[in-house]
This record gives sequence, structure tokens and C-alpha cells, in this order.
Amino acid sequence: MPLLLAAVAAGCSRSGDGTISVQLTYPSPPPSAPSAASSSSGVLSAGGASAPALAPNYPVAPSNRILIRVLAPHFAPIEAWFDRSDGRGVIANIPPGPRIAVEVDEYDNTASTLGTNAPLLGRGWFHGITLSPGEAKTVPVAMYAKGTIVTVCGAPASGGTGTSGDSGDGGLDNEALLGNPSAVKAGPDDSIYVSSSAFGKVKRIDRYGYLTGFAGDGTHGTIAAGTPASSSPIGSVSDIDIDPSGNLYLFNYWNQIVKVAGGVVSAVVYDNGIENPAARFNIAVVNVDLLYFLNYLDRRIYQIFDSSKSDFVTDDAPHETAEPIDRFHYPINGPSGVTYATIGNSLVFADTENDRIMRVSLLDGNIYYLVADPGGAPFSEGIDPLAMAPVRPRVVDYNPITGKIFFVETGTNTSRVLYIDAQDQVRIFAGTGVLGFSGDGGPATGARLYDPRAVTVDSRGNAYIADYGNHAVRMVVGGALP
Repeated sequence: MPLLLAAVAAGCSRSGDGTISVQLTYPSPPPSAPSAASSSSGVLSAGGASAPALAPNYPVAPSNRILIRVLAPHFAPIEAWFDRSDGRGVIANIPPGPRIAVEVDEYDNTASTLGTNAPLLGRGWFHGITLSPGEAKTVPVAMYAKGTIVTVCGAPASGGTGTSGDSGDGGLDNEALLGNPSAVKAGPDDSIYVSSSAFGKVKRIDRYGYLTGFAGDGTHGTIAAGTPASSSPIGSVSDIDIDPSGNLYLFNYWNQIVKVAGGVVSAVVYDNGIENPAARFNIAVVNVDLLYFLNYLDRRIYQIFDSSKSDFVTDDAPHETAEPIDRFHYPINGPSGVTYATIGNSLVFADTENDRIMRVSLLDGNIYYLVADPGGAPFSEGIDPLAMAPVRPRVVDYNPITGKIFFVETGTNTSRVLYIDAQDQVRIFAGTGVLGFSGDGGPATGARLYDPRAVTVDSRGNAYIADYGNHAVRMVVGGALP
């Protein structure tokens, strides 16, 4: 009997449980993001999509396997492995209800172990399934190769430069609209938090594909501890970070850092209270007692330790530029991005007006060059970061899964994301260098972005880009994996 026929969840079958049959498609060329619309009928159709042969970037060895995962808020995830050559799989004993999602991962089972340590070959998903008692549904899942870019929230999937709006709360993420997403962050449960800064709100996209208002009521006013974050007047948020305990820190345009725990405002960690959207406030959280922040207009990086603020990097004379650089005598100029890198226990920051990306070792307190050669060459694929002359870098983000450091230059190159890989080489991650909105369903390196402001990575290696000028969140499938 083929392995494909059925996979039954652990335990006895319950009366009224449903069944989902997953039909995989390998589009070539790829389509837009897969449909997320639910159906009240017994079968969800593929909407005319065909299932041609595997795209060229998929290996065809029948030993490759697919892992189908069914999950919803009302039951624990149900998983089963199937032969990928069959192109489908069936999972039964699914408790009926709404908000059911299907995820499909592919792994090369010739690797030493199956699971998180094996190479990801492609991924697909389908959100918005409702299953009635005893019902069976067929779900088409379009599979994407690693490195494919899709829009998961915000602007439509093609054309123009995106559509600004404030809609979709309670619905599926790809049916919602955002306004100038300035920050994006993955939570420990793989929820995605995004700042819709044009409307003064932070949205949350849960693992099941639904979007809700998480923080901010669209206005700015007095922020009081103990109030629900979703109804607090936090205003537009410039940056988001998360501490190891899962608390969120929102840095708004008024130079205020708001801590949110369990959906409630826990504290206003820092309060300057002066609005300045041009300051590009940015934050790096190390733990519940230690964080760092900066803004583009101050020649400083500040530290907050146990509620006490102090200068951490300053440009005091005499200036030093030879490594190791005393952090109190570095000629910092226009810092506009900071992130905490667990590997090396360092702060990485974009020193925009000096055309450098630097790191501060938290072990010895000194500053070192990272991407910084004023007489060096512009970016080319595989260049040594110490031989590259970055053009006014303004965004830096770090991925603890692989240790990749993402960054964005400004000027004509503001529409592409670069990264430093494990071999200490700079490579293109997403974007062509041409402003615009295109490329969904194809390689991220061939897509057009419009002023990407932040990058974050979920536990499965998918990378999310806050595509500020396109009013969208773009996802690079498996983009952070080796």
C-alpha cells in the first residue's frame, strides 16, 4: 500500500473529525501567492491552476519527502511524511473548526537527519480553511523553491508601487492593506509583527495567516502602563524588537520606547516625547534589563541598563579610527540602524554618513570595522565586506538562525537587500536595485522593492521584508537558510 493513502493523527478517530487532502502543484513559471480564500463547499479547487512537471530548480529523486502539517488554534499541529513523487497526501482525524492552515515543507532525506537539520527544498501553504464535522476537503498547495519572493500582506501581488490602506483586521493577511511598514519582527511563536506607520498601528499576523491589530489606536497621546496595547495611543512605530522572554519593544516617532507584555503595555521604558519621523529611531534589545537605541540625528548610541540611560558610543575628541577603536572616541555620524548579534556578542550599526557598517564588541567594549572600506569597490557578488565601500547604509538586521547580517544601502541601491554570509562574503538577498514593485512568485533577486526598512526571519528560515514604499510585507521562502 503506498505511503500516500492516509496519515492518521495519533490516538483514536473521533466521530465528526474531518480529512484534508493536499494536492501539490509545481508551477513554472510560478504564480502569485497561493489563494487563501475559504470555501463553504466540500472541495477547494485549484482555481484553474495546472500541475506541470517540477520546476527546474526542484530535484526529482523520488527519495525526497514532503512533510504536511495541519494546524489551527483549537488543536495541536498534526504532521505526516509522504512520498513527494506522488504529489499529494491525506491527513485524517482533524478536529473540525475554522482558521485551519496547511503547511508543506520538503526536505532531502538523503541528509543525515530529517527535520530542521535537513536542507529545505521548497515550501507551500494554504490558509483560511474551515472544516465541518465529517467533511473532507481537497486543498491545492503551490510549492515554492527556496529564494522565491511573495507578498504575504499589504499591496496587491503585481503592478504599481503598492496600495496604502488600513483594512483587513480579523481576516487573512493577503487580503489586508498596510501603510508604510517601517518595521517587521518575527515572534517566538512565528507570529509576525509589522508597523503600519502611516496609520499609527502595529499589526500581528499569526501562524494561521490572520491579521489583527496588536498595538496602537492610530493616535498619539499619553501611554499608560496596564492598558491594552491595541487601544493605547502609541502612535507611529519606527522599530520593533523582542527580548528573550517574548516581550515586544516599540520605538515610536515620539522617541518613546514602549514595552508590551501579553498584549498589555508593561512600561514606557524611555520617554523623550519629541516627535521627529526623520530621526529613524532604532532599537536593539539584548534582554529584559539591557537595550540599546539610536537615532539618525544624534551622534550617539545610547544604552538603557536596569532602567538607567547612558551614552554607549560617542564622538568625543580626540577621534580614533584605528582598531580597536575606543567607543567613546569614534567619529559616528548619522547612525540609522542597530541590531544585536548573538554570535560574537556584538552590536552592529549602520554609520550612514560615514559610509560604514561597524560592530561594537560587548566583550571588550571596542569598535571594529565590518563593511567599511572608503577607498574600496562597490558591491559585487561575493565581495569581502572589508573591501567594500557601502553607499550610506541605513538598515541592518541580524538572523540568529544562520548568523546572516542583512543591510540596505541608500541612493540608487535602496531597493535591494544585501547580506553577509557564513563565509564572510557579501551577497545579494533581494531586489534588483531598481525601485518598483514586481517579482512575486520568482527569485527574490529578480524582484523590485521600494525602500525596504527591516528584515526578520521566522523559525523555519523564511525571511520577511518591510517593503516601506510598497506598503507591503514581502516574504523570501527559506531565504535565511544555507
